[in-house]
Amino acid sequence: MDLMTMDNPRQKEPDVLLPETVSRRKLPLNIKEADLPLFSHESEKIIPPTRLLELRDVWVSSDGILFKGGRMRPESFAFPLNRKDWKTRSVLKFFAGNYLLKSRKTFEREAVWIVDDWSAGYFHWLADALPRLFTIKHRLNHSTLLLPSQHKALEFVQPTLRPFDVRETVFIEPNEVFLCRKLVVPTQTAPSGHYREETIRAVGKLLSDFYGTAPGSAECADRVYISRSRARKRKVLNEDEVVTTLREFDYKIINAEDYSFEQQVKIASAARYLISNHGAGLTNMLFMRPGGSVLELRHNTDRINNCYFTLASALNHRYFYQTCAPENRDEDPHNANLFVDVAALRANLKLMLQP
Repeated sequence: MDLMTMDNPRQKEPDVLLPETVSRRKLPLNIKEADLPLFSHESEKIIPPTRLLELRDVWVSSDGILFKGGRMRPESFAFPLNRKDWKTRSVLKFFAGNYLLKSRKTFEREAVWIVDDWSAGYFHWLADALPRLFTIKHRLNHSTLLLPSQHKALEFVQPTLRPFDVRETVFIEPNEVFLCRKLVVPTQTAPSGHYREETIRAVGKLLSDFYGTAPGSAECADRVYISRSRARKRKVLNEDEVVTTLREFDYKIINAEDYSFEQQVKIASAARYLISNHGAGLTNMLFMRPGGSVLELRHNTDRINNCYFTLASALNHRYFYQTCAPENRDEDPHNANLFVDVAALRANLKLMLQP
């Protein structure tokens, strides 16, 4: 049964905004035969249709959970498994807190919902949430965008909304829960970590046209390395050696934390070469001109976290990779700190410069 008809059997089928398609990925330009298992399973991906749901009389909590009739709706979650995780918590406590302990408000105007439980991260906001907003941008002059309270404190959220000409944004405060009479929900444009090429390119162009810098600008560099030295996880442990090598090749070394969102767009839009280890900084390839070169420093056994390999392919960038040994062999690749082989890095830097 369709998600819409779960609430009302008489409701019409959701509109199809974008049809099913297939995303085909180009392998890394420096692929080694031994590393094919890291990428080959992602060479092709079916992208389901994007649909427009119109939910009636649905509650929305300040932490971004949609619920109705005592049930959390699946649109609240990036993946079905996340919904199962919520069910293992105290569901009764959640509902008691949202019905009894919060100020209940009725939202009469048409509202738009584009987020899930992962959307507060930089990558997931730009690569998952904004493409959903793009599919209904024609409705934004008469609808209100609703967002969970935590998005109000995220420095990158408000600047990314300006190019969309969002008429009104309302943040659901921690002490509030909204009853939305009509909540318009575009479903994912692609499963997280995958992309509908024309949509993700259009989002990147919209933002880079709005904030970007002309190629050759004196304030920006042609070659950029984004350091994760201040991050809690996935650091490069021998970064001093790495930075010394990168400077031999005229790379500008930056920490994304030192720059506003607008400044990061300017930097990336002027760059032709972008390097970082797996992390949010690589999301900025979204603002590079097509044909840029990207090098991802990644865990040597990680075949799961391929979101930047697939993003580079979707954006028509030249993707390179370098496998790196982890600090602790048994640690989850998504968390592990890495050692970079500097000799291999120098070889990859030379390879990237070839036409």
